Amino acid sequence: MEKLATKKPPAFSFLPLALLALLLNACASSQARFETLRDSVPLRQDVAQVQGYRLLLLERQALAERGADVRVYIEGDGRPWLAGGELIAADPTPRKPLALALMAQDEGGALYLGRPCYFLGAGEAPCHPRDWTSHRYSEQVVAVMSDALSKWLASHPRISRVSLVGYSGGGVLAMLIGERVPQVRQVIAVAAPLDHAQWTKLHAYSALSGSLNVARQSDWRPGVERWAVFGEQDNNVPYAAMRHALPPGARVLLLPGVSHECCGDQAWTSILGRLNQVAAASP
Repeated sequence: MEKLATKKPPAFSFLPLALLALLLNACASSQARFETLRDSVPLRQDVAQVQGYRLLLLERQALAERGADVRVYIEGDGRPWLAGGELIAADPTPRKPLALALMAQDEGGALYLGRPCYFLGAGEAPCHPRDWTSHRYSEQVVAVMSDALSKWLASHPRISRVSLVGYSGGGVLAMLIGERVPQVRQVIAVAAPLDHAQWTKLHAYSALSGSLNVARQSDWRPGVERWAVFGEQDNNVPYAAMRHALPPGARVLLLPGVSHECCGDQAWTSILGRLNQVAAASP
């Protein structure tokens, strides 16, 4: 939740002990949930270093031998704020890494591309709270992630076709990164606030003043298949409020009975199958 802050966030050292203990327990449970997902596949963990940032990479084992295609998953915004939007989080890492949960269902070649300051280094330079609040889709963040993906692809020369899958805010980043990495041939944005100005206004959240906006992107790279997946019951990112922001030619999949936390009782692999069927049937 990101309500407009009405006062300067106090330092964590002055939080009540009960609240501090609750936050620490939440961090511990988040780490345990992440490790369970990571180890269920299993995945090879690595770190990319770009412009001083450290980005988490989780690669399906033996990915280099799986062929020329790979899906790259990008996580949502996690928890930028605490206490109803009055405190900036010291670490935005999500309690539920939903993009990682989707990737765990994907039996094809897959890579989890971390966001700057998520999972790693939130308290270290050059990380700054703006990287997960007002500037979380900034030129710098997009450039760092694009560079990290490009460097990873350079070390995997057999991979020639990339599909980006981004959940929520990760879908915004997927759309933007897809314009910068030539190997990207498909982008799937799931429950993504493609017009963050409209989205923040809708919820009375703080404006993402330093962020790029998909809705204002004028030129789109040809040869990229773009999908926007929305839940029909998603009140956080409603399709009706985002449809105007779709890139030209983008396809839409509406999931009945699904809210913001994709994908209800529908398996992610079945949704991928539906996307592939529609694409194959298109002229």
